[in-house]
Amino acid sequence: MIKNFYIKDLFEVINNPQLDKKNFTFSESAEYPYFTRTENNNGILGYVEYLDEEHKIPGNSLAVGMISMKFHYMQHDFYAGQFTKTLIPKFRGFNEKIALYFMAILNKHSAYYQSYLVRHFKDKVNETVVSLPVIESADPGYEYELDDIDWQSIESRISELEQERISELDAYLAASGLDDYELTDEDKEILSLSRIRI
Repeated sequence: MIKNFYIKDLFEVINNPQLDKKNFTFSESAEYPYFTRTENNNGILGYVEYLDEEHKIPGNSLAVGMISMKFHYMQHDFYAGQFTKTLIPKFRGFNEKIALYFMAILNKHSAYYQSYLVRHFKDKVNETVVSLPVIESADPGYEYELDDIDWQSIESRISELEQERISELDAYLAASGLDDYELTDEDKEILSLSRIRI
């Protein structure tokens, strides 16, 4: 069974505490992603050294750049540049697979969000309705809440899509005579982050 939910009930949209990149020390061995308004490289300009708690943004969230208006999953705590916001989940169990599901939905609305001024972004995102599977109640008048969402079903759907992509790639490589390969964990992660249709 599918029910509609508002994003405002699922996520809190926050303004990122932001600093210009000149405030950070960039390093290939640094721990913290520096998120910007680009849509390339998951929105990450590079990695920076720890600065402070005041500007650090919690990971396991969705970040969005106001120029590209593309949503990205940020697994790790991060810092951000100008014109970025973050969606913090209000429910337990948020993870990369569930993030991919929401990214596919929200990124379909990018053009709509871009058609409004940045100051209206939060309102427009909060008003967005998403259809999600729920664990069906025997009571026909039951009012579904966040705890009723079937997160396992969402994760299973994303896993199915990932396997379909890998199977398609296997078939293509075999047909091309390029089947003497082995996918690394990084290759598999890149495939899972590619466009997903729900």
